[in-house]
Amino acid sequence: MDCLWCNAPNVEESEKKDCFWIMPDGKRSIKLLQVPAINCPECGIYVSDHRNQKVDEALSIHDLSQYPDEFAYDQLLAAPVKQLFNWK
Repeated sequence: MDCLWCNAPNVEESEKKDCFWIMPDGKRSIKLLQVPAINCPECGIYVSDHRNQKVDEALSIHDLSQYPDEFAYDQLLAAPVKQLFNWK
């Protein structure tokens, strides 16, 4: 694939990056560890727009109230989904 920023050829999502995110409610920030990232020889290591959107969506739908302020990307994806409705 090509770099999203500079169009350099043959870049791969082969790195991991620790990133900071603000929770959707704006009350807390977290450090997300080992997020899959792209390594471009020109631009450096960055998280793709697609991965960024996936993290934003996961932060919105998963219940992270019992999680510390620092946890791994895989833990985010494995977190329980919020129960918005009380179905019986």
